[in-house]
Amino acid sequence: MAGLPRVARVAILTTTGLFVVVGIAESVWLWRYVDGQHALGLDLAYFRSIAERWLDTGEFYLPRQLAGPYIVESNVDVLYPPNALFLFVPFLFLPWPLWWAVPIGVFTWSLWQLRPAPWTWPLMAAGIAYPPTISPLLYGNTNMWIAAALAAGVVWGWPSVFVLLKPSLAPFALVGVRTRGWWIALAVLILASASFGALWADYVVAIRNSSLGPAHALVTVPLLLVPIVAWFGRTRRRSASSLGWRWPGRSSAPATRSPAPSDAAPEAPHAPPGDPTA
Repeated sequence: MAGLPRVARVAILTTTGLFVVVGIAESVWLWRYVDGQHALGLDLAYFRSIAERWLDTGEFYLPRQLAGPYIVESNVDVLYPPNALFLFVPFLFLPWPLWWAVPIGVFTWSLWQLRPAPWTWPLMAAGIAYPPTISPLLYGNTNMWIAAALAAGVVWGWPSVFVLLKPSLAPFALVGVRTRGWWIALAVLILASASFGALWADYVVAIRNSSLGPAHALVTVPLLLVPIVAWFGRTRRRSASSLGWRWPGRSSAPATRSPAPSDAAPEAPHAPPGDPTA
């Protein structure tokens, strides 16, 4: 910040501050609105209910989802893949505040690891202040978990695999693809997910029959761009950034400089003619 012109500093701080104020105002208004509907944490209650139903009956998708085309009803029809149960089932037993504390903490810590440059602050503030970012947070939607997985993946690589728990956002899972840990995490996820067996066939049918198109996930993109922008503006280069790909054959060792003529050792003086040491 110190190296920027004064005009640039003022513009960055003013714009960032504006988005922060807007975000706070939106949060207050949306909190009152959602609370007025008695819907704070409604999505978490829904995720717990479908996890409990699966444990009790083995049923994850509703019969109407498998019978034929249907109009999707929010918090009724299940559009998640079976391996989302890895996230939902533990929260039948874990304290509910962790549903928010864990992803928000991971997201914040990952951005802190990158130390994004000042020019990124307004862009990140805009992505967070975006209304479709705030309202799902109040409902307890899984978007915050996906954003946390991506933010951690930008820094450490392998966590971005868990973006695949929401397949409509699968391209963002590739941010760590050039790290070995990502492939190990993917293999573990695939092996664990295979345990759901026939539920995967039901998932394909439920998605094919649904009225929901792939564009519904686009509202999450501004939030997911926040860690990407933070990586591009990172100032902490020594972080294990998964996007810092090395081209094959390029060595990571620091380059060495050939000594300049002035650095070379001086030549020994020539002996004068007739000198017995010559």
